[in-house]
Amino acid sequence: MRRVAFSLNAALALATIACSTYRGQAVDPIFSKYGTGTLLHPIQEPDIVASDCPATKAAKEHIHIFAVNGLNPMCLGNFNGLCEYLKRQGYTNTYFGQLYTCANFADRARQVRQADPEAKIVLIGFSLGANSVRTIANDLAKDGTSVDLLVYMVGDYVYNKPASRPDNVRRILNIRAQGIVLTGGDLMFNGEDIDGARNHRLNVRHILVPSRRETLELLTNELAGVVAETKPAAATAVPVKELPPTVTQRGTSPYNSR
Repeated sequence: MRRVAFSLNAALALATIACSTYRGQAVDPIFSKYGTGTLLHPIQEPDIVASDCPATKAAKEHIHIFAVNGLNPMCLGNFNGLCEYLKRQGYTNTYFGQLYTCANFADRARQVRQADPEAKIVLIGFSLGANSVRTIANDLAKDGTSVDLLVYMVGDYVYNKPASRPDNVRRILNIRAQGIVLTGGDLMFNGEDIDGARNHRLNVRHILVPSRRETLELLTNELAGVVAETKPAAATAVPVKELPPTVTQRGTSPYNSR
């Protein structure tokens, strides 16, 4: 039990400091477009996708998505595949990072905002990457740099605390699922619903969340809201799927059983 606790603390420490050390030194991920999850957990693309008008396409060019993977360097969860899917949907400014490559994400977000006042900043973290994007969001809060959307994707170690909902974040999507077996499953570490967030729980294994169709639908809907707030956007994007406006939802999709 002590070994498990030590390993967990070490992993959390890595996720917390990885994005705040060696700032300014860009490091490319070993895997970006392809990984083990590309074959094992292919992306379940939604049957219905948004139809973009020219104004919506222009608005998406102002959206910059910084995505951080978990302690999963070979991309077993296919989180990199999710990022490639977002690029195909017109979010071309999507940057995939590992825990060891996200050191300059906060500074890059600041540079984007300075270069483009209409830019929208989105942070997405998968697994331990959720702890990293929380750190990035709090770093950006120091100088008042706003984050338009913060996404915790199975952040099993992200809890309902003020640090998980910084004042500079406009909206939060919190997707939970089954806890990791090695850390006690649902009995010990399985995150929490976040006050003020759109909380949603999927009945799938932790590693499957980035590739599930319902995850893509939830994420695409939240991004559509960011698009609607982006200039120049004379028309709003059509959401992939309308969801009930409840704060906490539990997935009942047939894709959850896989």
